Amino acid sequence: MDAFVYLRTGPGKIEDVVIALRGRHGIRHSVAVVGQWDVMVAVEAADFESIARTVLRRIQSIDGVSQTYTAPVVPLDVLGIYAGGPGMPSAPMHRVGPACYVHIKAAAGAVPGVVQGLAKLEEVSGLAVMAGDYDVLAEVPLPWEQAAPVVLRAERFSEIGLV
Repeated sequence: MDAFVYLRTGPGKIEDVVIALRGRHGIRHSVAVVGQWDVMVAVEAADFESIARTVLRRIQSIDGVSQTYTAPVVPLDVLGIYAGGPGMPSAPMHRVGPACYVHIKAAAGAVPGVVQGLAKLEEVSGLAVMAGDYDVLAEVPLPWEQAAPVVLRAERFSEIGLV
């Protein structure tokens, strides 16, 4: 099972927190982000109880972490989508390097179509369906300066019914 954990940190603590997360059991990758949260963490474990333990024992215990929010990943097969299917990107944060993470809210019942549409875009390297505030997390493997035109180009997203 996978989840994304979003962290708020104290002033000046973002870099320290990201460094402290490296190599901790159950944590696949962490990255500083801009927006409502300061750090995004990809967590993996056998079940949700183990993810909760990772959050409580290995993330919230880090000096500088002031708040967390956990969004469990919904397996694609629950939506009738074969995760290893042709052209289906892997989950976000499996690769190292610059990336822009796009959080998407979809209309009721539209998530499978959104995921399949995003999977067709060559600019998208990772996809996950999440429970929580957002429905889909898409990874564009470029720094923001290069990803912004891709993300903000409405016609690309209108092709898959996002606008």
